[in-house]
Amino acid sequence: MPDRTCTYMSPYNSPVCTECGSALDLCVCIDPDAMAHDRLTSVDGLVIRMIKDELVAARDAFPGDTHMLAALVERVGEVSRGLMEHDRGLGTTTQQVLREAVQVAAMAVRLATEGDSNFSYLYPLVEEELPKGPVSDRF
Repeated sequence: MPDRTCTYMSPYNSPVCTECGSALDLCVCIDPDAMAHDRLTSVDGLVIRMIKDELVAARDAFPGDTHMLAALVERVGEVSRGLMEHDRGLGTTTQQVLREAVQVAAMAVRLATEGDSNFSYLYPLVEEELPKGPVSDRF
């Protein structure tokens, strides 16, 4: 099996094998270790690592679960404003928009896993209670 160290993104934003052109889960020309490396260094993998780093920083800076929904909505507003300012050429960079989007994702993870003390939602403690596969029927 040839060793491959990169993938490219298909028009559907999914990683594709550079050797055979197949989706990674259908590719048979690479070894699983290379595939795992590619997933970590793909665009999605890099953003997920940024989200994990942001989670650590956010939990350190803002411990507790009070007003998590309000914080998430605030972050969504900031990414929305950043996108509009970037689109209009008002000085907001692509990196700033990405940073705001990562903060939205981190807050969404915190809300999903920690809840909000203002609401009765609790993260399921039993793995069997977690949703399986994509959580929206629109995928």
